[in-house]
Amino acid sequence: MDGMTALTSPKLPRHHSCADRLIAYLEQLKISCIFGVPGSNNDALVNATAENQMRGRLRWILSRSEAGAAYMADGFYRESGRLAVCCSTSGPGFTNMMTPVANAYVDAIPMLVITAQPPSSVMGRGAMQEMSNAGVDALMMFSSCTRYNSVVSHIDQLEPKLLAALSHATGPTPGPVHLAFPADIFQQRVDIASHPASLAYFQGQTITPDEKCLKLLELLLRGSRSGVVVLGEGCEGELLPLLRYAEYRHWPVVTTPSGRGLISTDHPLYRGVFGIAGHESARQTLLQEQAETVLVVGVNLDESATCGWDGSTILTQRMIHVNANPERLSRSHMAKLNVLGSPGIVFNYICSQWESSLNGKPTPVNPALSPRKVSLLHEADCYQNTVPINPRRLIYLLSQICPAEVRCYADAGNSFYWVTHYWQPTFEHSRQINHVRLSMSYASMGWAPGAAIGSAFANKQAPVLCIMGDGSYLMNSQEISVARQHDLNVVFVILNDSQLGTVHHGQKLAGNADHANALPEVNYALMAAAMQIEAYRIEYMEELENIDFKALFERNGPVLLDIRVNPEIAPPIGVRLKQR
Repeated sequence: MDGMTALTSPKLPRHHSCADRLIAYLEQLKISCIFGVPGSNNDALVNATAENQMRGRLRWILSRSEAGAAYMADGFYRESGRLAVCCSTSGPGFTNMMTPVANAYVDAIPMLVITAQPPSSVMGRGAMQEMSNAGVDALMMFSSCTRYNSVVSHIDQLEPKLLAALSHATGPTPGPVHLAFPADIFQQRVDIASHPASLAYFQGQTITPDEKCLKLLELLLRGSRSGVVVLGEGCEGELLPLLRYAEYRHWPVVTTPSGRGLISTDHPLYRGVFGIAGHESARQTLLQEQAETVLVVGVNLDESATCGWDGSTILTQRMIHVNANPERLSRSHMAKLNVLGSPGIVFNYICSQWESSLNGKPTPVNPALSPRKVSLLHEADCYQNTVPINPRRLIYLLSQICPAEVRCYADAGNSFYWVTHYWQPTFEHSRQINHVRLSMSYASMGWAPGAAIGSAFANKQAPVLCIMGDGSYLMNSQEISVARQHDLNVVFVILNDSQLGTVHHGQKLAGNADHANALPEVNYALMAAAMQIEAYRIEYMEELENIDFKALFERNGPVLLDIRVNPEIAPPIGVRLKQR
């Protein structure tokens, strides 16, 4: 079924439980993992998963906290492009998931969140961990950070509500969805013959733009003498026709922070990242004297992507915005044209029109004639070894020595700023580009460890690098033991400066008191060793340079690098502070 996925009645015994039926549907959807923590109210679902695991591939991944489970589901989707599932029991298990679900909502990550509740017969009577509207109301709490949010209060509601949830999760405005199950509904027996034979739900359908809008876009682009292309996260998987058009027109390309890694830093048209912690070369490329048209594609026009809503670059009447997500388009009211459509469809059409209008085959840009033009702050620091280690040098070196196919997850805070600016891998631009995963819209500290582990579950063949500060690691450090338990090859890098670095530097740069940001000196390599995880304590760049990174990414199991960095070198956060 084109653009849709069919759900047919699973092959189960005539009498089985609601939990059995739900697991069978998830198995049909080729979902391989449920990330979560068990409890008495979701025991029936855990049991159904255990029985399924003996004959199928769906298994329960025990996270160390419910927050870790949702972060893993987030990373699983980012790597696989498939719906991810996480589950908690009621009470604090549910509320522990609030922050990662909100983070996924802001980042438009499709995720099925399943929560358990006490049996319906005791609701409103002060049951332990009650989450009904007579206690701590689970639905009310999730109402503002999910795309669909409902309780399955009767067995006959399972199929229609599951269908509705899946459709919302993967529709034009994707995001997390929530289904709550009272424990007795999970356990209720159901006759398979009493339910519909098949269901279908929307699954990543492409959005075909209006024909008149497409023609107007083609006319506007054809009439533009100069332009720049801005790539956002919505271009992932649909980049080739857009890049081909940029090369035909010889238009420079910049990315937003969330689009970081979509295009090789060695591409001859690449001018860097525009937005928070971005490059001056990208900002200059976007100015009116350089570009008559600013072609913005797949961008979430938030603070990070617009450099604090800078009105001289992207957010002007020179903007043409193409996006498959209508909510993203609502932020570009000043644009001369907004196009609702999937980037692949739009630019396959634009390229075909451009090519047909030329005599002979258009000549793409010649890499030899367009040298790399990305400006770095304090670039000399990228090549000098110092003690303590300079974070600029560290991130730049890691980008050079990690495999080209590495998935790089950088946590909120200094790690985000350093990676956005200094992650500059060098390899032929025709090769597989690096995958850089950032989450700085909701900016949840502790996101990266769980997301990196979820990514490794989704694709055990791809190397995964997780970069985080010591403050972020302390918030979610226990999840590294999940990687150890399942022999996942994730390299965890801790930027150890014994402080909340972004807070420290933000306070100083803003002229505020340098206060309440200090952390104790901790040897994180010893902590990892206590969990039987290979770890290295690094204080000199020479120690890092002597590590065989190729072997590091080919071994079974995680590795932790505890790297002492200079706490007094400020990340590139100045632009954000100016907006405050």
